[in-house]
Amino acid sequence: MARELWDAYDREGNPLGFDLVRGEPVPEGVYHLVVEIFAVTADGRVLITQRHPDKAWGGRWEYTGGAVVKGETPVEGALRELREETGVIVSAQDLHPVYVDVWPEMNGMNSTIYHSFVVFFDPGEQVIHLQEGETADYELLPYEDFKRVLREDRFVDVVRVRFLDHQEAFDRIITEHFK
Repeated sequence: MARELWDAYDREGNPLGFDLVRGEPVPEGVYHLVVEIFAVTADGRVLITQRHPDKAWGGRWEYTGGAVVKGETPVEGALRELREETGVIVSAQDLHPVYVDVWPEMNGMNSTIYHSFVVFFDPGEQVIHLQEGETADYELLPYEDFKRVLREDRFVDVVRVRFLDHQEAFDRIITEHFK
């Protein structure tokens, strides 16, 4: 199995010029990029996926996300992760940036810079395909139902925290889209 490589960054998101290897220790003060993609259907339902039981937080629900691999931009990583984990294909112009959030190392998780996007898609034009070993199930929830489910124990804790920290931005983007 090929090793997954990440570009190393400082806290401000500047490249440091060396690689990180998934699963290996990350030096103190070094960050990697992760994208989160909040996919919303044309009729206002949020796509959430259930993590594969063999993964960390197995069986918990989240919206799409993953590490940006070596040589990718956050936009490229977001497009790839959404396609790989859900089968949903969109273009870079379809991504609406929500926030960039810097999380230092804690509880065994690497220091990470999260880039979050909202994307709107037509489920009549897309077929949702789950990625074997990554996603086990999916649901499409009306936005208000999503916000209720998000608060339940079945949702990944750290994803919940980041959403709630930036809920105003999500609310604004979704409200503006459906005006």
